[in-house]
Amino acid sequence: MFPLISVCIPVFNTESFLLQCLQSVMTQDFPDFEVIVVSDSSCGKDEKGRSAKKIVRLAQKINKKIPLRFIENNENRGILETRRTLCLEAKSQYICYVDSDDQLEEGALSALVSPMSLSGLTGQSYDIIQAQSTAGTYEENGTFIPAVQKRYNSITIGQLHDNQMFHEWVSDGNISGVLWSKLIRRELLLQAFENIPYSECNFAEDYLISFFIYQYAKSYIGIDKKAYRYRISSGISSNRKIDNLRKWEMVCSTSSVFAIIALWLKDHPDSPITEEEKECIKRKTSLYLANNLQQLKETVIPELQPQAYQLLCEYWGEDFVNKIQTLVQ
Repeated sequence: MFPLISVCIPVFNTESFLLQCLQSVMTQDFPDFEVIVVSDSSCGKDEKGRSAKKIVRLAQKINKKIPLRFIENNENRGILETRRTLCLEAKSQYICYVDSDDQLEEGALSALVSPMSLSGLTGQSYDIIQAQSTAGTYEENGTFIPAVQKRYNSITIGQLHDNQMFHEWVSDGNISGVLWSKLIRRELLLQAFENIPYSECNFAEDYLISFFIYQYAKSYIGIDKKAYRYRISSGISSNRKIDNLRKWEMVCSTSSVFAIIALWLKDHPDSPITEEEKECIKRKTSLYLANNLQQLKETVIPELQPQAYQLLCEYWGEDFVNKIQTLVQ
């Protein structure tokens, strides 16, 4: 019998926090879930020199009743493809993505399933269930300190249906575009991935996946319960110094997200997406390129900046880069 939820954890050189993440997952009080960890050929170690595989083996001892699987990509494929692998490997009705440097709140899974009946005989099921998330940092003693600025916490409390979801996400920003702090019906995610070609994308992949899931979803509910703790400035998207072109190419891969969306819109002129919503996507595209230009200025070491700028133009298009650069100066 398949579990109701698959907790899916991607690992990208964040082994320092993986054990804490797994502890928050393996101690959940919900009885019907599995855990899948996929390492994107990560070579990271925790403070004791343990690899992701060894950390997962250690975590299995926390709760031996919960199925826990570890998969390792034989080469780096990027965040998008790792999320796809997790979805394909899952055996459940719902997916719950948890990034390996973050944590679930105590009782998070029980909170997320609370809007629907576990028996399936009463109540209503939903395509997407979203709970509250909190961004913050951790002190050395493990105390979580919520940030003053409430990042990634956009949520609509209550129910939405059909085209309401896409509009609330793309136009009004009333639903967050991140995949975590949600239960997402696996069949919905599979439908989204069918529209996304293979791409070694490392940034903005949540936006790309959300573009499709909010189009195809029929029902959403947001609940006023905390489920997720997001660790600020520890993951792949944090503004660390970039000292080689491979790292910079990972940043430039953001462009593939918007190229895929633009091509899909061109091939589907009769989609229900309105002109207003298309303009919102164009503005978001410009914002991401503007962010890349800011990263170029602030994070790429000076001696690499000429080559990095050329790479940015190759990924985004020189005319577009020049246009946005003129606007942000």
